Amino acid sequence: MEGRRMNQVPLFSSARELGNLIVTSNLIDSALTKILELQRDQTALLSPVQYRVFYPSPNCTIVAFVSSPDCTQNPLPGQGDLVPSPLFDFLCTEEYKSVSINRAALTLFTSLHDHLSGLKTQLTEIEGQLIITGHSLGGSVASLFTLCLLDGNLLKPKCRPFCITFGSPLVGGFGLQHSIWNSFFLHVVSNQDPVPGLFLPSGRSPPTSPHSQNTGYKPFGTYLLCSELGCACFDNPDLILGLLKVISSEVAGGLQDVDYGEILRNLKKRAICKGLPQVGERFADPFTAGIIMDLEIIGFDQTKLLQHNIDIETVISTMEAEARNLTQKNKASDAKKLNEIKIDMTQLELYKKNSKGLNMGYYDCFKKQGSKRDIHVEQFRVNLTRYWEDMVAQVQRKPQKEGATFRTRWRNAGTVYRRMVEPLDIAVFYVEGGTDYINNGRSLHYKLLQQWYEEEVKSTSRDELDSKKQKVSSILTEDSCFWAHVEEAILSCELLKSENCNLEEGKSSWDNLVKFEEYVMEQIDNYAVSPEIFLEKSSFMKWWGLYEGYIDSRSNPHRSLLISFMKNRSYRQYG
Repeated sequence: MEGRRMNQVPLFSSARELGNLIVTSNLIDSALTKILELQRDQTALLSPVQYRVFYPSPNCTIVAFVSSPDCTQNPLPGQGDLVPSPLFDFLCTEEYKSVSINRAALTLFTSLHDHLSGLKTQLTEIEGQLIITGHSLGGSVASLFTLCLLDGNLLKPKCRPFCITFGSPLVGGFGLQHSIWNSFFLHVVSNQDPVPGLFLPSGRSPPTSPHSQNTGYKPFGTYLLCSELGCACFDNPDLILGLLKVISSEVAGGLQDVDYGEILRNLKKRAICKGLPQVGERFADPFTAGIIMDLEIIGFDQTKLLQHNIDIETVISTMEAEARNLTQKNKASDAKKLNEIKIDMTQLELYKKNSKGLNMGYYDCFKKQGSKRDIHVEQFRVNLTRYWEDMVAQVQRKPQKEGATFRTRWRNAGTVYRRMVEPLDIAVFYVEGGTDYINNGRSLHYKLLQQWYEEEVKSTSRDELDSKKQKVSSILTEDSCFWAHVEEAILSCELLKSENCNLEEGKSSWDNLVKFEEYVMEQIDNYAVSPEIFLEKSSFMKWWGLYEGYIDSRSNPHRSLLISFMKNRSYRQYG
């Protein structure tokens, strides 16, 4: 492991420090205190799940959920299955089209749905801190309720909820794991509590149906894992999943109650403990030493992990890579703020304006790479593409409602970027010998930006068309794939001229050219193309020079209009 980290900036694990900080805070104490208070009320345990709202101070509201012990000690068959629910469709993203929830938690949540709808409305009026907390399956219900509160930003900006659970089973799968709200959840788990791994295949799962779907569970949020020696925080889902399986399979004595109050009191006393300093001596870098120490202090040495087929070196490598990627991403984000993106766009606009002096337009200037300034434009292209690829990826990770809001807010900027920069990508694609850019070369982020734009913008009205006619001299060509169509038309003309062109290829090329001329005339009629396409040395005019030798005006009204438009030099007045 030493060799693979040479010449790299060292990383450090802060899992124990963060864990100690959490257990010494009043936040986690307050949450557990209200859970214990609710559990002491015997009437609260008469139903499978119960909740209560507490106001420990004027600036804090706590909603606590508890479930009856029978829910976890005697679960019904199939309670560990993951099932879809329309109540949580708002969590769906472009990448994850469905979100599945644990059946037991969903059943309890649904039983309270009408009451919680009223509570949700009530909480929109509060001021200050809002804590949602719960124990065991009550914690699972608390997690689901918190997700519903986060949906739609109904609460006041300073009152977004924070969820703290104690000994709560996993509640969902991949779709939930990738929620943008992971940072709002903290799950406290003792290494003596098998309940968090209750529904995992290797855990103490209840009997399931022949078609049981309980293998797709994934942790989400941060986990505070505790032992008699200390505690540590983890947010790597694969590591957390492995540790929960180990706990669930090793803890003897059934699903006994775990005293989280006593656990926290002990952890507070040990918060100043430095851990196991001798661990660091066995490893060359601080990141590995830190993770090993974090695991050992919560009761997981390497021997135990290997017994459960957990390759700790692979896990650490993955965690380190994630940490480095996050660091690099944050640096890139800091280095390329929105104002710098605007500067790059301004430079491209200046390049576009100056290119007209060469009588060929910025697409062909960039394609020919005839000057040093083209090299700078390539860097602008790379910077802008990296930025917008990341922005689109963020939208895909957002739940549908937030993603829609984001798309609307960034629609215009994304559209200008696509129309300005995608032609440069097309130029690179065809210079490198590519064919059929739209099917073989187009980036997904361009497709999505176009799709989102078209979903928001309706067809052009007559008044809007007249307005476009007045402004056409300054527009960007609306179809960002226009130059790909031009390049394909040029290739079709060149194939027709080739001596090796057979009958089938000739027919296909001619059909493509007929479609292209119709497409061009439609774009011209709608004032959807920039006048620079008509510059003498542009690729479009190159196409026209090849094409006009093959055509006449017979039997095609589009062709007749195009011939008239081009031969009468009407394009000189266009714009």
